[in-house]
Amino acid sequence: MKAAATLALGLATVTWAQSPSSLPNQPVSKPKSTRPARKWSTPKEQLWCPVLESALGSARLSEAPVRSYLLDAIAAGLSKCDPGKVSSVLADSFAATLEMPEHEDMWETISSNGKRIDLETREALANLETKRRLQETVLTQLLTVDDSNAESLLSQAEPSVRAEFLGSMISRATTARKFDRALELLNRLPPEEEFPYQEATQLMLELPPDRDTDKQDIFRLAMARSSQSHLTGSDDFASMIVRFWQHVPPALALEAIHQVLNTAEHHAGSGVTLNAASGNLGFAAEYDYRVFELLPVLRQLDDEEADKILKQSQQAQLQLKQFPNGIQSVDPSIRDTPPKNGDAGQGLGMSFGPPNKTAQDLKNSEARTKEIGRMAEDNPRQAIAAAATLPESMDLFPGLEVFPRAQAYVAIARAAMKKNPTAAKDALEEMAACLRHATYPYHAMDSWSDGMEIAKDMGEADLPVKLFQSGMEQVDKLRDEDIDSDDPNLALKAWWPSVNAYWRLVRAASELSSDTALAEVREIRDPEILVLLEVKLANKGLGARAEPSITMVSKKSTRAAWSEIRAAEK
Repeated sequence: MKAAATLALGLATVTWAQSPSSLPNQPVSKPKSTRPARKWSTPKEQLWCPVLESALGSARLSEAPVRSYLLDAIAAGLSKCDPGKVSSVLADSFAATLEMPEHEDMWETISSNGKRIDLETREALANLETKRRLQETVLTQLLTVDDSNAESLLSQAEPSVRAEFLGSMISRATTARKFDRALELLNRLPPEEEFPYQEATQLMLELPPDRDTDKQDIFRLAMARSSQSHLTGSDDFASMIVRFWQHVPPALALEAIHQVLNTAEHHAGSGVTLNAASGNLGFAAEYDYRVFELLPVLRQLDDEEADKILKQSQQAQLQLKQFPNGIQSVDPSIRDTPPKNGDAGQGLGMSFGPPNKTAQDLKNSEARTKEIGRMAEDNPRQAIAAAATLPESMDLFPGLEVFPRAQAYVAIARAAMKKNPTAAKDALEEMAACLRHATYPYHAMDSWSDGMEIAKDMGEADLPVKLFQSGMEQVDKLRDEDIDSDDPNLALKAWWPSVNAYWRLVRAASELSSDTALAEVREIRDPEILVLLEVKLANKGLGARAEPSITMVSKKSTRAAWSEIRAAEK
């Protein structure tokens, strides 16, 4: 049965291959046995290591941004095939970013001229964002295999990347309990760069009790930088006050509280919503949130001043009646001791701006989908009827949809696949039907790949192929958006929605047959995309490092300008 699925999948038409950037006369990447067979001892190595060796040569012919991305990805697989090459390939990946002419000082030029951003400038800004992300990724990976080489390259990185990377080095030193090294790195941070509050907090949590003087020094350093930072979330200077106020002199803690409140009062930002396990807490302005967060500490230091400040915020008064210890009532893990093994936070999230009706509708829809999935365990037919009442799509914002009905059908299929496979199959076919007319089906790709997995586990021969083909038809819509000649996607090609969508389908197909998935990829005529997907398949097959998935749209139209980062898939 699996052989039948493999054969049929091999006959699937890869319509995405018709890219205008295709180069039909350019040879595609093919595995070449350039090493003795004994070099790679396992069947997986014998299949995938030659793919990486060939991809390495092809990647070096690409333009700088794509070359950097590919070399970094290839380095992950080489850690399984040829570890001795990893450091030099990562260094080459970083060197490729230096060929990109954009630099962060261009922001000053753009801000000073006050002109409307034209397409050329927008493209330069997209390239700068690409450069920064690539540098950050490759330096982080290089740090794990060759820290001296990584540090030697740091001075050539963009300033924001240097700050981010320095934070990684501080965190690494802290984890290794090299506290003096971590302190030295923290003090080395240039004054104009963003302060790494998360890493500084980690360091203060790990410092032993007899090093309170060092904690106070870090606190003062963070306080001096706090006016440069706006609201950042659970690990910022205000959170540092809540955690460590008892470790610093009372006068310093009071001064820090007033500094945060004064900054929030004059910050023309939007509201804050805390998304906690116990419910959502909304604040119309950052100042109200800061009063809620800091007032319990202020009351310990100056009760009269606390009463005075509380009178200025009715929202804080209301929330503190329910959560008398402020943010620590919502998330008790915000404390001055490091988390213990298995001791996680309370799932506290934060969003900015007024409560969003679409977000609430989406949350309600997700809850209904889970309910329908539970219903399907006992009555899948009733669940299928209930799923039909959900909206086919919901706009997160213009140009980007989610698909509640399809997600519910997938949940039904997963719940019914063992007890009632006929109903599960019907649910998957309903899923395919309701997605057929999606206008921008990026978030539908999870439904297609999940459906293929469920169909495979059910032992279906034809259904996985049908879902693969239907999903590929949907990828065409994303591809048309990415290559639109009037408004092309300026983001790195590896981050295009169409490329990520195609990868999700090919990844699901590889669970049916690695050989067939590889054959499908080799139908693509765009040599960069071909190599990119070969490398992804090879890394997956070898069990190599998987990176978070970045999807990005950068266009002149605000209708389609967004980005998404997903956790790495194992």
